[in-house]
Amino acid sequence: MKTSVSLSLFNADKTAPVLFSGDIETNIPYISSIGYAGVDLFVLDPLADISKRALRLLADNNLGVGVVMPAALAKKQLFMGDVDSGVRKEIIRRLKEIIAFSAEAGAMVSLGLVRGSVKGNDSYEAFFQRFADTCEKLIPFAEQHGVKLLIEPINRYEINTLNSSQEAFEFIQKFNLPLFLMLDTFHMNIEDVSIEESFVHCQQLVRHIHFLDSNRRAPGMGHLEMTKIYELLKQLNYDGYLCLEALSLPDSKTCALKGIEFFAKIGLCG
Repeated sequence: MKTSVSLSLFNADKTAPVLFSGDIETNIPYISSIGYAGVDLFVLDPLADISKRALRLLADNNLGVGVVMPAALAKKQLFMGDVDSGVRKEIIRRLKEIIAFSAEAGAMVSLGLVRGSVKGNDSYEAFFQRFADTCEKLIPFAEQHGVKLLIEPINRYEINTLNSSQEAFEFIQKFNLPLFLMLDTFHMNIEDVSIEESFVHCQQLVRHIHFLDSNRRAPGMGHLEMTKIYELLKQLNYDGYLCLEALSLPDSKTCALKGIEFFAKIGLCG
């Protein structure tokens, strides 16, 4: 397993689970210097100069990219399951740009907030059919570029679709799509009956993990048994990233260093 943190190429909201944002010339070398092996990257425009510059800086500092996060598209009200076919067409175009960028970064792409929520008189059945159809339009392009698409279950307070690990797993099975899972222990603690049982049940599809304590901070800053969860992941032969997609509380550096302190205790650094 490898360690990583969340990094935004733009100035993220203070309430967002972004440990470092903006000022990549300072943040990227710092992330590497304290012992992390990679980042999850929040990207606004993959074609912008800052995106290309970030990839060069990451490579220069020996940092990998686990997942590219297109959550900024949701801020622009672009959703994969939207009732408006024009919106779906636009997000397909934008996600293809993200996928091409992710291929260059050697990363996967998360489908979290960008899938959208069920609104008004819409039905869950109709929403999931539209979401699946949008995925089907993206999958050939993603496969051509060697990029995996990951469904991220997100808690009910942020979105009303695929909140639990079980729901996301069943969606993939029902529509028989070549998609995978990115699980987040913060969301799992809210929505899943058992974090451990979910990892066991979903192990064949899990490709990336956001490894956070109960308060969305670094392991050891909340009340979850993070060492126990880590030991289970070892038993399941998970070999991907454990990413701190954490709130920058009390501040970015303190949280990042608390993460390194935890990873050092369990023998997993850098």
